[in-house]
Amino acid sequence: MPVSVVLCTYNGARFLAEQVDSILQQSSPVSELIISDDASTDDTMEVARMLAAKDNRIRLIALSANIGITANFQQAVLAAQHDLIAVADQDDLWHPDKMARLIQAFDSDAVLIYCDSVKFSGRPPMDAIASTKNRRVEGSDPRFIGIFNTVSGHSILFRKRLLTSAFPLPAGVYPDWWLAVVAMAAGRVQFHPEVLVYHREHDNNMTLQRNFTAEQHRHRFRQTLVRHLQAFRHIKELSKEERQFFQEGFDYWHQSIAHRLNPGLFGWLIRHRKWVFAYKIRRWPIISAIKNSWLLSFRFQS
Repeated sequence: MPVSVVLCTYNGARFLAEQVDSILQQSSPVSELIISDDASTDDTMEVARMLAAKDNRIRLIALSANIGITANFQQAVLAAQHDLIAVADQDDLWHPDKMARLIQAFDSDAVLIYCDSVKFSGRPPMDAIASTKNRRVEGSDPRFIGIFNTVSGHSILFRKRLLTSAFPLPAGVYPDWWLAVVAMAAGRVQFHPEVLVYHREHDNNMTLQRNFTAEQHRHRFRQTLVRHLQAFRHIKELSKEERQFFQEGFDYWHQSIAHRLNPGLFGWLIRHRKWVFAYKIRRWPIISAIKNSWLLSFRFQS
């Protein structure tokens, strides 16, 4: 079955060739690989042109000005020619059977399927085993991933018909999160429980995270979440109950940006813990929900 792979790049020259090789060497060959570069200032396009000269399945898009990941992703996906579209990051590695196993597992009534992945630095792990601390969510209720997303873009394969509901992308959203929420609202998301992507950690994508305190991480999370909830509440395929969830969530989380103490958010999180904390595997779920709701709702230090 023909598959288009979309790979957006920005200053990704260092690991691009390894990732492209892992995509082009799939046991179930991909039909095209679209590399869309967002005006990189390093040698990304030189590497991409070298790779394209060796394999005519590679199509290059070189943007003259930086437009950001969301806009770059959208125009790259719209260039895909086939019904099945996979997404790749510029510095990861794919398992050789990733496409074969996802295509075989993909149910006809699902619009998006995703696999598991593991992080690595240095050499990729062999026979990697996924973490058992958190679960990957699937199904047709977008509330389960509306606050904490488990669908990583580097792991997804989706049907082109999803774009009818998902595009145009709202400004500032993470494309993978948006696609997953829309896919659950408009159809069904399926999880395939195999590690088929090795997600590389290196200096360029870890420095900012290392420099943040726990509270700074939570503050950044609040800001990101408010931006996404603002967009999610306008998805036209939502049920009445789902729309109410996203509207209330936006209202409470928006308040938390300015107010350090937010008992309303705490109560909302506890009432909706079934959806909010669905990704957590804990021996005592209610205790975990209370602890995390407290940390997200109350800040006793400025």
